[in-house]
Amino acid sequence: MTIRLFASVFFRSVLPAAAAGLVFAGCSSVVNSHKQKEDMMAYYIAGENEDALDEIEYKLREPAWYNSSVVNTGDELCWRLEAGSMNFHVGNFQECIDNLKIAEDLIEEYDQRADVSARDVGAEAGAALTNLNALPYRGYCRDRIALAVYKALAYLGTGNEEAFHAQIRRLRNEQKKVQDDYSKFFEQEKATLEAEKAGNPEAAKKTEETGTISKLSASPDNVEFKNAMDKVKKVANKGYGNFLNPAAIFLSGLGSVRDGNYDNARIDFQHLSEAMPNNPLFRRYYVTALSKAGREIPANLADVEPFDFPLDRDCVFVVFANGRSAALEQTAIYFPIMTAWPMCTFYDAPFKNLEIEASGKKYSSMILADMDGILAQEFDERLPGMITRIVLNTLIKEGAYYAGIAVIAAQDDMDPTVQAAALATVAIGGAVYRAAMNTADTRSWEILPKEFQLTQMPMPEDRVVKLKLNGSTTLSETLKLPADCKSAIIFVDAPSAQNVAFHVLPIKSK
Repeated sequence: MTIRLFASVFFRSVLPAAAAGLVFAGCSSVVNSHKQKEDMMAYYIAGENEDALDEIEYKLREPAWYNSSVVNTGDELCWRLEAGSMNFHVGNFQECIDNLKIAEDLIEEYDQRADVSARDVGAEAGAALTNLNALPYRGYCRDRIALAVYKALAYLGTGNEEAFHAQIRRLRNEQKKVQDDYSKFFEQEKATLEAEKAGNPEAAKKTEETGTISKLSASPDNVEFKNAMDKVKKVANKGYGNFLNPAAIFLSGLGSVRDGNYDNARIDFQHLSEAMPNNPLFRRYYVTALSKAGREIPANLADVEPFDFPLDRDCVFVVFANGRSAALEQTAIYFPIMTAWPMCTFYDAPFKNLEIEASGKKYSSMILADMDGILAQEFDERLPGMITRIVLNTLIKEGAYYAGIAVIAAQDDMDPTVQAAALATVAIGGAVYRAAMNTADTRSWEILPKEFQLTQMPMPEDRVVKLKLNGSTTLSETLKLPADCKSAIIFVDAPSAQNVAFHVLPIKSK
């Protein structure tokens, strides 16, 4: 009788909500996303690109009730982004575009979804009783801007120069849209959190008592957490504020230069110069745009020389994607319950810079965008809300578990043997369930570079460009630019010393 009573409580309250969440979740609720991508990333770093693609395509295969496809789940966006950048790396530019278009549609669908809908309610309930993987992955701000950058360059890779120019003209607005969307997202997340607190007052009170960064960091059990957060904050200082991605702003400025609109180019290059005031490359771009626009050069830039060759034609731009992106891995914190936690992890760059020789002159690449800094800054800003949400959800699950135990223990008229068996059943089942659901949301776009670097030069008369990647290992490559291209972007993609790709993206108009 008691077992039936508990079953009624447990199966009518806890499991339906959890199941509803899992219906709308992806495959990361039990095995975290970073763990799922280990084989893919190992192949990628080793240069086994076809195997890495196979891992991605397996996840994105046609969904069926008997397989683990992520299509039509909350994890699909995450894998579509990987498919986009991986296909770009191997030169499958149309496949890159196709996957990134699907990713854009998924983002738009999520953003335009009504604030309250059956789907959202199910996901939120599932998140409270499972983990945050029950919510659809909507992409970090870094992801959304990087998507636009890769899509633009992929258009150029397919030879669709018109689409390339259309895409980079939109980049400034895309940057603004991400900023606006992020503000809306924070408001939605705050409202959801407050609703959860109102519905679970005891858990909310305990969360306020234990779930703050200072209290978690002060615990001797959380030394690893504190050290990791110190590193995140250090890397976050390399970010640019307001989710600015200099790679996108540079391409926007380049589009304006090629259109002859130097006033617009001036605005973009001013933003870059202000974001990195000590970067001589951006100072030079800014002064060049000011000169072309007939604007006065500020006193603090009076000693900066503009480029002595045209940027709007007969020019080669070299973009160097160096290293592998920071990712989120699962760690643990104690308050005092042990809870799975996402934390940024960073990887060393395989190379220091890229040297180019053309027409007897040498050029060196300089930092364009620190992608690790952009992710770390956003992670750091989202951390307080993330901590509150994870601690609250953990306490809600604990409360549901102990409530089930209490229901059985309160049955005074039950046979002691039956009662003991029921308690053991619930204890074991509850422990297994909580352990399975103690999974951190480590979803992120991992096939991205650690950083972008940039240099530029006039189109060499012999169209020969020699490139040397400098690091603990030195790699060299000589490229012959096509005779029919008047300008070009050379994209060097080097996640590791074992996997370096060189792509010539020709510009034939001028």
